[in-house]
Amino acid sequence: MSGRRGFHRSLVPVVIAVGVYLAGAVAESAPDSVSISIPAAVGFAVTNVNAATSGGPAGTVSFAGLNVAGSHVLRISVKADSNFIPPGGTAIPASRVSWTTSSASNGAGSNGTLSTSAYGQLFQSSNGKKSGSVSVAWSLAAPGGGIRAGAHTLTVRWKLEAINP
Repeated sequence: MSGRRGFHRSLVPVVIAVGVYLAGAVAESAPDSVSISIPAAVGFAVTNVNAATSGGPAGTVSFAGLNVAGSHVLRISVKADSNFIPPGGTAIPASRVSWTTSSASNGAGSNGTLSTSAYGQLFQSSNGKKSGSVSVAWSLAAPGGGIRAGAHTLTVRWKLEAINP
């Protein structure tokens, strides 16, 4: 292939950068606190825009030292700040990225798809648990034609809430 038709075989690095948003919990006598670990970035090495691509590295979301007042639990959600920012040409929609959770400890993982308009729940801890984790695998659905090779970036925002379920 020659010219622009060959772009779908080019390596298209796609990166998800991470922003964090902390949601406040209801005010009670004991302050809510936790140490949390989330993946700093996920990359997709797109070698064919007509095929899905797994994100890497695989990541784990974990928390320790959960100290929430009353019967609150920790809910972890994620959303995209915008669609991917392309090096030129057509942007890949954030909704092409999905996640699958597994191996949840002290809570339940939820599978989902990124959105630019709403947070999607990724994990919720069990009541009374001070630590927990969930493995997360990311996938980028085939971006399709019109996508150019180059670095496409997407920032996601994590929301951490102490809620009373």
